[in-house]
Amino acid sequence: MSLASAMASSLCAQDKGTIADIRDGHTYLTTTIGKQTWMAENLAYLPVVDRVATGLFEEECRYVYGYDGVNIDEARANANYKEFGVLYNWIAAKSACPAGWHLPTDQEWIELEKFLGMNDEEAVKRDWRTTGEAGGKLKSSSGWIKGSGSDISGFAALPAGCRGYAGFESQGYATYFWTASTIDGDNGWRRGLCSDNPGISRQEDRRYFGCSVRCVKNK
Repeated sequence: MSLASAMASSLCAQDKGTIADIRDGHTYLTTTIGKQTWMAENLAYLPVVDRVATGLFEEECRYVYGYDGVNIDEARANANYKEFGVLYNWIAAKSACPAGWHLPTDQEWIELEKFLGMNDEEAVKRDWRTTGEAGGKLKSSSGWIKGSGSDISGFAALPAGCRGYAGFESQGYATYFWTASTIDGDNGWRRGLCSDNPGISRQEDRRYFGCSVRCVKNK
């Protein structure tokens, strides 16, 4: 059996499960990829919600795509919350995961990417990395405006968009995930998946941006 076939067989046989967040009773699907167990849905923990214009570096902010208010019940009733979860600034993302789980570091993302077929040289580069078409293995098989993935990993990434410079943007076309790692005083490392690219971007964003969160289980 070739290395690619062996990896595909391993991915198809990944362990799947659930995790219940005792803070709000929300239950998430999980998937084990290599030696890591990830949430297979975006985090939706929402103790408060912020208006889209509230962009802060050192205070926690949480957003629901398309909702511009502060009423938690209204935000949770929004269809985007139910499908895509919450967008967190970097400070909020750092402490958003439930007990026993954490926001993955840049290095933990690299471990995931290499397991999915990205080569060692490209894994540590900035910007788009396409070896192994690892992004396509993370993207859901439907829901993208174009360029859905195979979701062979069970990660089921959806195009949740983000809260960027101009407010909410890119839903349907892209999704972005915070890591716990910073690159300088004002920026955090994040990962990005896009409709028209089979790879994964490793780039920095301003820490007041709102990105999705996927928690990884503590070892």
